[in-house]
Amino acid sequence: MIDRSPSSSEKSQLGLAPEEVQSEKSEQYSGNEPLDALESPSDLDLAPEASSEKLENAEEITYPEGGRMAWTVAFGSWCAMFASFGLWNSLGIFESYLCENQLSEYSSGTVSWIFSVYSFLFYFCGLQVGPIYDKYGLQVLVSIGFVGLVVALMMFSLCTEYYQFFLSFGVLGGISCSMIFTPSIAVVSQWFHARRGVATGLVCTGGSLGGIVFPMMTRSLLPQVGYGWSIRIMAFIVLFMSVCSVLCMKTRLERKSGKSAMMDLRMFKDRLFAATALGNFMIEWALQIPATYFMNYAISQGVTEDFGYGLVAIMNAASVFGRFIPGYYADKYGAFNLLVITVALCGLFNLTMWLPIATIDKRNIGGQIAYLICFGFASGTGISLVPVCFAQICDIRNYGKTYGTAYTLASIATLTGTPIAGAILKSMDNHYAGLVGFCGACYVVATVLLVFARCFGSSSKLWVVY
Repeated sequence: MIDRSPSSSEKSQLGLAPEEVQSEKSEQYSGNEPLDALESPSDLDLAPEASSEKLENAEEITYPEGGRMAWTVAFGSWCAMFASFGLWNSLGIFESYLCENQLSEYSSGTVSWIFSVYSFLFYFCGLQVGPIYDKYGLQVLVSIGFVGLVVALMMFSLCTEYYQFFLSFGVLGGISCSMIFTPSIAVVSQWFHARRGVATGLVCTGGSLGGIVFPMMTRSLLPQVGYGWSIRIMAFIVLFMSVCSVLCMKTRLERKSGKSAMMDLRMFKDRLFAATALGNFMIEWALQIPATYFMNYAISQGVTEDFGYGLVAIMNAASVFGRFIPGYYADKYGAFNLLVITVALCGLFNLTMWLPIATIDKRNIGGQIAYLICFGFASGTGISLVPVCFAQICDIRNYGKTYGTAYTLASIATLTGTPIAGAILKSMDNHYAGLVGFCGACYVVATVLLVFARCFGSSSKLWVVY
């Protein structure tokens, strides 16, 4: 239902004083758009008023919402996401290759710890990276992060022992990517407000495209140049993206004087933040399971290794659209609303598509591809809309701290999610029903938590833009 209220001019005709008109406009203000945006009698019902501090911040901060500089920054962020999140989206390829080659004497669960630690540090270090970004900006952080990532990949190409892979990619790569990822997402929110959903969605497509390019490139290069040079060529691509990113990204808001560069766990006392962060935790607990295990599942059902590589690319290709299209509609209908819907769809697709395939029709190639397209599209919002939701509930000048604190909690999920899934798989003699059920259940719980967050932030009414 769309709530409609008379405009200022209509209220004047009704005899209401200007002060009463301004008072009602302030009461309707959500903290997410300027006060004068509420003039139209056709405005959708918005969430309740924000705190006085947030209202003051919204009045004094303006956003370019586009233009050459804003889109240049977005392009720089896109390059950073291509390099950092593109690798994250390719972890299943690396794990599968190492399990069959250099680390074939180790179990898949043991090998998965390399990439779980990478994912854990990718998010966990945001606990400190975010506040440092808020206080000092992004240039130094991102530059150090890219240097570390290129070095990590070069060392990764030379490794032969388990501990070498663990330290080079898992530890150094994870820490370095965190220094790239958190600032590159945070800076977009300084340039866009009304169009934040579509801008963040476009930036996040960089990670999806990286997740297409890196696996396909690796599959083509391995037979020609071998493992070492395949990874080194990847490192040179990351180096090129790093130059573009550092040159293009810049902050624009004045940093608050006296701001601490330390984390603030008191944020979890806010029930809106806590519910959103816990919902994101459940998303991250499940998000990497299909990307990590679906290729191995398909190969176990008789598809070729080349086709298995292609399946990962199909999921990441669908995710490109899943990061941009929902972001576009989130600016119109609310980021939380779109996130709740798409997370619920992720649970539905796992329980009604992958689970029947894994238990009944195991060699259904068409069903596998259909699942990857549907899940890839719906799961894209776990990357693109969650940052928009956190930007919506905080002072944008503290966004790095808010985002970093939330993703520190999520880091525990990324550390434990795939090993738990692997343990379930092993306990069920490599039957995938338990693994798929765990993944689907995580998305169901995430949906419930995000519904609570939406109610805390707006109201329990169904047609509220939030």
